[in-house]
Amino acid sequence: MNVTIGVKTDVGRMRDANEDSYLADGPLFGIADGMGGHLAGDVASQTAVKVITDAAAQHPPESPSDLETYVLEANRKIWEKAHSDPQLKGMGTTCTIVYIDGSTAHFAHVGDSRAYLLRKGELSQVTEDHTLVQRMVQEGRLSREDAPRHPQRNIISRALGVDSEVQVDLLTLELTPGDRVLINSDGLSGMLSDDEIKNILLGASSADEAAEQLVSAANDAGGEDNITVVILDVEEDDGRPKPQRAVTQPRPAPPADEPSESDRSGGGSRIGRTLLVTFIVIGVLAGAAYAATRYALSNSWFVGASDAGMITIYKGIPDDIAGLTLKEEVKESTLLVKDLPPSFRSDVVEGIKQDSLSDAEATLVNFKELIKNFQDAGSGSSGGKDSQTGDGKN
Repeated sequence: MNVTIGVKTDVGRMRDANEDSYLADGPLFGIADGMGGHLAGDVASQTAVKVITDAAAQHPPESPSDLETYVLEANRKIWEKAHSDPQLKGMGTTCTIVYIDGSTAHFAHVGDSRAYLLRKGELSQVTEDHTLVQRMVQEGRLSREDAPRHPQRNIISRALGVDSEVQVDLLTLELTPGDRVLINSDGLSGMLSDDEIKNILLGASSADEAAEQLVSAANDAGGEDNITVVILDVEEDDGRPKPQRAVTQPRPAPPADEPSESDRSGGGSRIGRTLLVTFIVIGVLAGAAYAATRYALSNSWFVGASDAGMITIYKGIPDDIAGLTLKEEVKESTLLVKDLPPSFRSDVVEGIKQDSLSDAEATLVNFKELIKNFQDAGSGSSGGKDSQTGDGKN
């Protein structure tokens, strides 16, 4: 089999930095989606890709268990880094990799990045999301149709680096000519439905074109997270050399506007206009701050930490605007922030925004369950492999 590759990664429209990393060095491909706050997610995902790449170069994979060894080594390295640097504490990353061995694809998977297979016009998800919502679906507490809209849909239950051990899903898939394999971070699947993804994959004439169109569509849908896709087109080996890479880099930021000739020339009348505009802006900002306060307190909710360290529901937003505190305590629970898994605590302290009061109350219920699972894991009932963790990307 020959494989033609298309790769695209993009920061999206809501993030300041791209914490996704990818591996596109045939026959090994993959994606790592970092989490853990400023810079830490980037460090975690890059560490995962580097460790896996180096391990594969030294010991080329011969079986699916080799992929598991690579991923477990990446987990160990990230765990060690997180505990050696306080700024990296709580960092982690998803990891989904595939090794193409002739007509066989071997997958290793941890987290909520995904692998899909498009075959004969039908799209199927190859991997299983390691998320709280997916567990609720499996337990019958949430319908599959409601899962994409659930307020805790981004809370993942398994990731590299958040525990000293991690369980890795391994699976093998036989490929046929005409198959199109997609590996993506949740910045794509969180913005587009499976049907939308399928239609783009069906309509694109090449792997590279499909990668470009998927990222563009995710951005058009809101681009709420970093978006990375790796696409593999499987073709019959006809003896002719095929390109092994078709990589496109993130779009550069647009250049700043050049100053106009009149701006460069200056002038007294320009200074007068500037002063007038300044006073107008000050007035507008003062009014806007007041309006923002009223709106935030009446239309927004978040789950945060009280001064006593209790998980608490607030009305408003966790951020201050123009020196104003825009929150009002609604309900202080009996749950302690310190009892949460370590990777959740900073998220709660920073404040997890909610769409409604009922969503905030549902978050408290979920946190109660997370604390119980975490305490059970600590007592040895689950071997420490399935402790819950947050995605760190709120």
